[in-house]
Amino acid sequence: MNTSSFSLSPFSLSAFCFLLSAFSLLPCSAQTLDLNDLISGKYRTESLQNLRWRTNTNQYVFVKNDTVFLTDAKTAKKEVYFTFAEIRALTPEKDLGNHLFFNFLDENTLYFPAQKLKITNPKNNPKITFYEIENIIDQSINDELFVVKEDGAVFVKSVKNNYHPIIISLDTGKHIVFGKAVHRNEWDIDRGQYISPKGNYIAFYRMDESMVEDYPRLKGYGDIATVEMIKYPMAGRASHEVTVGIFDVNASTKANKPVYHYVKTHKNDGEFLISLTFSPDEKSFFITHLNRAQNHAKLIEYDVATGNKVRVLLEELDERWVEPSTPITFLNDGNFIWKSDRNGFSHLFLYDKTGTFLKQLTTGNFNVINILGLDAKQENLFFTAAAPQPTDRNVFCVHLKKGNITTLTSESGAHNPNFSSYFNYFIDDFNNLTTPREITLRDAKGKILNRLLYSKNPYAHLNLGNVSMGKVQNAEQIDLYYRTILPPNFDPNKKYPVFLYVYGGPHSQMVTNTFMSGGGFLYYMAQQGFIVFSLDNRGTANRGSEFEKVIHRRLGTYDVEDQMCGINYLKSLPYVDENKICVDGWSYGAFMVLSLITQHPEVFASASLGGPVVDWKWYEVYYGERYMDTPEENPEGYAQASILDKVGKIKANTLIFHGGLDDVVVQQHSLELLEQAVKEGVLLNYYVYPSHEHNVRGKDRVHLWRMIENHHKK
Repeated sequence: MNTSSFSLSPFSLSAFCFLLSAFSLLPCSAQTLDLNDLISGKYRTESLQNLRWRTNTNQYVFVKNDTVFLTDAKTAKKEVYFTFAEIRALTPEKDLGNHLFFNFLDENTLYFPAQKLKITNPKNNPKITFYEIENIIDQSINDELFVVKEDGAVFVKSVKNNYHPIIISLDTGKHIVFGKAVHRNEWDIDRGQYISPKGNYIAFYRMDESMVEDYPRLKGYGDIATVEMIKYPMAGRASHEVTVGIFDVNASTKANKPVYHYVKTHKNDGEFLISLTFSPDEKSFFITHLNRAQNHAKLIEYDVATGNKVRVLLEELDERWVEPSTPITFLNDGNFIWKSDRNGFSHLFLYDKTGTFLKQLTTGNFNVINILGLDAKQENLFFTAAAPQPTDRNVFCVHLKKGNITTLTSESGAHNPNFSSYFNYFIDDFNNLTTPREITLRDAKGKILNRLLYSKNPYAHLNLGNVSMGKVQNAEQIDLYYRTILPPNFDPNKKYPVFLYVYGGPHSQMVTNTFMSGGGFLYYMAQQGFIVFSLDNRGTANRGSEFEKVIHRRLGTYDVEDQMCGINYLKSLPYVDENKICVDGWSYGAFMVLSLITQHPEVFASASLGGPVVDWKWYEVYYGERYMDTPEENPEGYAQASILDKVGKIKANTLIFHGGLDDVVVQQHSLELLEQAVKEGVLLNYYVYPSHEHNVRGKDRVHLWRMIENHHKK
């Protein structure tokens, strides 16, 4: 592909290309962003504290000045539900603290997880229960069931046996992990135990890492530094082994000892076990199996009581990869909804209980993002999608029988809906480039019934300049969305340096129609006189499977070509100083930075990058093999993507960061890069954050930002 071949979309407010200005130019006396204030949260937008629906009603609550207000969505009647002062008066012996966050367990029961406090009938004759249980990792308070972790072991404490702890993980041992997320948190796995709908069973992960090679992390603290050995499965090498168990709560509490069994999975069905789901009646258990190559998925039904395999309900195949990370959604008749990108975009499909395909529910050139749920009659399914523009998030519903799709939100931007229990109403939390936050109450057809909040702009007193979005086409006439932040008081007759912020990897989307899109630091860099630019290349998310999967086995090719289309667009602008183009990125973004400055060394004046992937053979199995296959299967792709043999081409003034405890992109990557730079005589700058892992978080992030700023100002 000739990366110099591109076309520009016109700047117009149309369905497919738009330019949105988020801020008007302010006087020169306006203040500059304070990086410490960014970290402290000073610039947070206004919100309604603890805004949520009361379970099984059309009423919602929010907190203001320690008072909980209750509003009926249908009648708009608002009343005081209760006050935190009343709760504190009933519990004078307890220090409840200032943050009283709660959830509804049922219509008349609230649970405060931080205080381990349950309140029944808070408005009339409240009953308060404290749970003196520590180390909770999961809970089903309706059944008064807790999963806790103590001294590395997982226990269950239930009201059924007066909270006597019963251990789940009897067969623990060295390199055995219980009750935690597995597969390095890929496929949206964020926990290690799953409580069944009625609280009668707990599914749990067991992970054996004994076969995975040890990898050292240096901890340079105290008088003598120590080495911590972690398990890090590199591409093409041994992976850990995962099984799933089912703990029987009733049998265990009755016998006062653990009663559980393992699901009889088989590696031949796929060794990665994801999307664990119980059926509503708790008789069946479902696991999506994924093979090591990640191109073949099987949804398998198991019997809860025995753990026996019942049947394979469906299979997904793709020559590149599949990612079935969304659990199935059940209907009352046992049919279920499956999310898949098999037809080019992520859509929803209906199956019967035996796995027989019934029909496709959604169609179109857009990606369904999240399944929200079904209305009471189970006639309409609600979901969010990246439509009509991929930079938007809107709310839709599809009629399951008729098949018609209704748009419930039409304002361009990001809509985050929260539906009532029966899906009669939803609270819409909305923002876009020009709107910090607007919260509205809508009915099930999307009609706005009440505006609950319109947040003030917390940056209104600052001189942030203008932010806009547009499109550029690559040589294959594919639209690439970009975002530009201009310096405050921009003068088109002057020349400005460019700060290109890049990520570019799968599952990412940097350019979205959201408030302060990209984060405050990018606006700070614009205040320092840079034109700040980001572009979503092929390989990024929410543009369909072909757009994302074209990078398979060829990382650092099409993605880099697309970024160069953005660079060529910038160089065509009369106010861009093409001799001062700077680039910054982290993780996959750091790989992109290295690829850009080695493939196009004449373009970039300076570069900063953190936690860089330098050679994909040193990256872990689950992410790395999905996109590159193994080094043995794809030696040409690994060789092409490796930075090591290209280090001698670096001309940009380059600063490299790495966390000393990074267990995602291990420090070997940047150390090998430095070693090669020494051999090639290339001068690089290197900075380690000894106590940080894969990124620099908390107050230390200000230090990182200052380092980046100073480096590119040179």
